[in-house]
Amino acid sequence: MVRVLFVCLGNICRSPMAEFIFKDLVKKKDLSSYISASSVATSFETRGEDMHIEAKAKLDEKNIPYTKRRARRLSKSDYKQYDYIIGMDESNINNIMRIIEDDPDKKVYKLLDFTNNTRDIADPWYTGNFTVAFNDILEGCKALLDSIIKKYEIDTGEEKLSTPEILKKIDNNIYNFTKITPNKFQVSEYLALASRILDIDMNISAFENSEMTDEEMLPSLEEYNKEINEYLFRFKK
Repeated sequence: MVRVLFVCLGNICRSPMAEFIFKDLVKKKDLSSYISASSVATSFETRGEDMHIEAKAKLDEKNIPYTKRRARRLSKSDYKQYDYIIGMDESNINNIMRIIEDDPDKKVYKLLDFTNNTRDIADPWYTGNFTVAFNDILEGCKALLDSIIKKYEIDTGEEKLSTPEILKKIDNNIYNFTKITPNKFQVSEYLALASRILDIDMNISAFENSEMTDEEMLPSLEEYNKEINEYLFRFKK
């Protein structure tokens, strides 16, 4: 699982908007088993408060779901728990670094660093312009998601494959799974998944020996391919 943490000053406007926009993008690509997101503040000023009413209104306008939440402040321990720590502006980055003290794994970015137009996202608490904030955040979240998909070679399933092509891909993925060397904390999970992959392989063999057409096999093969990709991802990251 790739874990993303969005950060702004109070955790009631920009960072929760980013959290729910990003989650919506991830869900629409059916990647929720690969990527998760949360959000925090760099200050204690609004600790415990729910998302700003104007931020909720903007998400409602765009049909982006959200849940009731309580603002919390970033802690130093968050650094180990997340793969990306994403601020909205340069001030956020400075405050993030004061809290975590160091960034040896290069996890800290501004959200719009992932776009072709790096810049700050203005705080709508002060500007009153939640439309501009939303548009900037959406631009950054799309670029961030594309970057994660590329970096971790996540199969989004958007490429439509023929039955022979997907069978070849499944064979390659099963082979790649057999080459994994799990660490001592992963052995039990690896053995359980290996057993499941063996079942999948046997099911595919049964399909191939049956009178099913390629078109009839394809939906099940697509599901099997997605499942094996998720297993591989657990050990790739």
